[in-house]
Amino acid sequence: MFRASENQGPCARASARHDHRQFEAVYRKEAPKLRSFLRQRIWLEEDRDDLVQEAFTRLVASRSTAASVNPGAYLQGIVRHLLADRVRAWAKAQSFDPVVYSAGNDIAGPDAVAEINDMQERYRLAVESLPPRTKEVYLLHRAEELGYRQIAEQLDISIRTVEWHVAEALVRIGKSIGYAHG
Repeated sequence: MFRASENQGPCARASARHDHRQFEAVYRKEAPKLRSFLRQRIWLEEDRDDLVQEAFTRLVASRSTAASVNPGAYLQGIVRHLLADRVRAWAKAQSFDPVVYSAGNDIAGPDAVAEINDMQERYRLAVESLPPRTKEVYLLHRAEELGYRQIAEQLDISIRTVEWHVAEALVRIGKSIGYAHG
């Protein structure tokens, strides 16, 4: 869609200028929408800008016809996936073994155990406060360890809907736990 040809003849240069103008038009239209969407989900402006830049990089690299037909929707999908990846990475980084939670390899002391218990209670409350369908999908994925395809088939929903519910659950849980800290 936005790629210049390897051949640098006059036709290729004209095509590259057209692609560049087309890309600029899409960027001017879609980047503000993506930043607005991310503003509600990511605190740091630099992080929002990084995700928008990554989305456009993937759009340019894409060979999908969906990227050409509806670049706005394609970019929204990319950003949602990037956000879900980021939340999953955060959740993975936050997971810890409650028995061995301490600065060294010592068994956790009473303060650490109290903090772990508090975190587990906040997590439980955050999961309980999820909207019913989001909670159901999240628990099937996390507690039952079902894959997205299995969940989609079991609940008769699309895999994208499963992905959205899991990402939404992770975002909400992260916010609940984060707000309790600060």
